[in-house]
Amino acid sequence: MKYVQLLRPKQWYKNLLVFLPLIFSGNLTNLTAIGQSMLAFASFCALSSATYVINDYADRNKDRLHPEKWNRPIASGKIGLIGVVLSTFLLLAIGFGISLMLPTNFLYAALGYFVLSQLYTAWLKHEAFADILTISINFVIRAVAGAFAIKVWVSPWLILGVFFLALFLMLGKRKSELWLLKESATIHRRTLEAYSKEVVSRLSTLATTALVISYTLFAFFGEHQLLFITLPIALYSIFRYEALINSGSKIARQPEYVFTDWRMLIAMLIWLALTLTALY
Repeated sequence: MKYVQLLRPKQWYKNLLVFLPLIFSGNLTNLTAIGQSMLAFASFCALSSATYVINDYADRNKDRLHPEKWNRPIASGKIGLIGVVLSTFLLLAIGFGISLMLPTNFLYAALGYFVLSQLYTAWLKHEAFADILTISINFVIRAVAGAFAIKVWVSPWLILGVFFLALFLMLGKRKSELWLLKESATIHRRTLEAYSKEVVSRLSTLATTALVISYTLFAFFGEHQLLFITLPIALYSIFRYEALINSGSKIARQPEYVFTDWRMLIAMLIWLALTLTALY
């Protein structure tokens, strides 16, 4: 169980982004493309888990003082250095091994994701604003890698939408961390010194606006003419999540728990149903 917890499977939902090109390119009924996308998903699950292991080891001392992270396997001492090294090498072997079964461009994207993740762990997570931008770029890499996996065109709408969605989520996380940690915030995350409540609120407003505008433009001017029918429920989901952020909900800090909010869950299912209807 401790090794399952180490891999953070609850955060594999982020890798579902590799399926976006499959859905929006009209290949959802293409069995070959589905198989390629599933391989891409498996590859990124292994690679992302490897980055989590490395990051947890680097943060082990700070995590021991954190009210929500103190019981992680490495921070709590359940898994030592040998377990960390073996787990990391095994996950990297699986992740990059699977990537060799896919087009070369996917391998490059996977390498780019891993290298950027290590730069984040070693340096960029300690730089205010660079930290949230790095994570947002890694979200985009996942989506672009999904397009490379099935050899379809990388739409600029895909890049814009995913980037601003990730930025919206990351700023919500920073705001929620400030709410939870209060005066001890900078002890756990040094960059929070630069993220005052005023700065985060302004940036969050900017990210939310950019996300709404980019999705609206995509719905009306993208290549899918009926996608505008998804706009009301998409806006509802954004506004609902913003409300959860401002309420201090745990969901803002750990978005994997978004499925525990029944309103958000229903909204996402409706959005998916309307999107499939519009596309297929």
